[in-house]
Amino acid sequence: MKLKRISLLTTLCSLSFIGFLIAQNPPAATAPNNNYNYKTINPQLKYAFIVDKPTKQHPQEGDQVMLNMQSVCNNRLMYNTAQAFKGKPGVYGVAKPSFKGDLIEAIMFMTPGDSIVCLVDAVALFKNSKNKLPDFIKPGDKVQYFIKLVSIKPKEEVQKEQQAAFMKQMKEQQAKQKAAEAKQLIKDDKLLKDYFAKNHLTPIKTASGLYYTIKEEGKGDLPLTGDSVTMNYTGTLLDGTKFDSNTDTAFKHTQPFQFVLGRGAVIKGWDEGVALLKPGTKAVFYIPSPMAYGAQARPGGGANPKGIPANSILLFDVELFSSKHPAPPPPPVVAPVDSTKKVSTDSLKTIIPAPKEIIQTTPAEKKG
Repeated sequence: MKLKRISLLTTLCSLSFIGFLIAQNPPAATAPNNNYNYKTINPQLKYAFIVDKPTKQHPQEGDQVMLNMQSVCNNRLMYNTAQAFKGKPGVYGVAKPSFKGDLIEAIMFMTPGDSIVCLVDAVALFKNSKNKLPDFIKPGDKVQYFIKLVSIKPKEEVQKEQQAAFMKQMKEQQAKQKAAEAKQLIKDDKLLKDYFAKNHLTPIKTASGLYYTIKEEGKGDLPLTGDSVTMNYTGTLLDGTKFDSNTDTAFKHTQPFQFVLGRGAVIKGWDEGVALLKPGTKAVFYIPSPMAYGAQARPGGGANPKGIPANSILLFDVELFSSKHPAPPPPPVVAPVDSTKKVSTDSLKTIIPAPKEIIQTTPAEKKG
């Protein structure tokens, strides 16, 4: 039976249908040889209604159903939602049948309030599950299911609730990450200040926590978001470990580095720092880890076997070569006019608007 429990959603309390069945019909819960008027869906699955309520809503693919269910085989209880869900109905997502004998084929005939009994070929059932066939079950045996459909939640409502749950989870994760970054930023700032004091440096600090020093001032306008910038760089850790460079042949990429500014193509510290440099400027960025790779470690290799450990402060010695604004969009294409065709007066009215009425006034009519 291909029904998936939706763990993000809670279930409502209800009376156990299974307990009622056992109390009222003890033999029915232990043996499949009952006098039910079974209907055959396929050779592996039969079903019969015990209670058929006059309701209309049937489960559809993508819906979510709440069921009370019990299964038995050869006088042994195999499954009971009352036990599995602590007295509450089981919550399942409805999917396409995965094999002949899948219970969902019978459940599709039900409406809320209905109760059915099913006989499923045991070998077919276990063959299509991850569970091993028990020793007490032999070929030809049937697993008997008693099922009550408590309620149906439509696919659209399920998707809406799942989306809301996902968005809530994302917001919680983002809030947790933001809090962790704020805490790490304080720690990094202290480490940077200690580093500056030890090395007699007086860099400029931005509101975000980025530090930078200008070694050689360039000329021209500051780059803007969307500009294509071209640079050289060398990156080191706070302990002096060089982890990347496009000027050091050991890293095997010595061509100038180009990217579009302010589009998230680089770490936050770069997007902010490069925007502070005029073309031709040489500078050093001191980037706290939340503005770099944060808690995500970067693997090493080649000239840098150490990689970049998690929560690493990064130093970049950079030079901005150029900054180019994006090309303006092409002008709109105007359809050519066929001069050989006559243009009616009416059509000209749509091309050349009529002049506004001009009212002449004499000096006596002018005010003031």
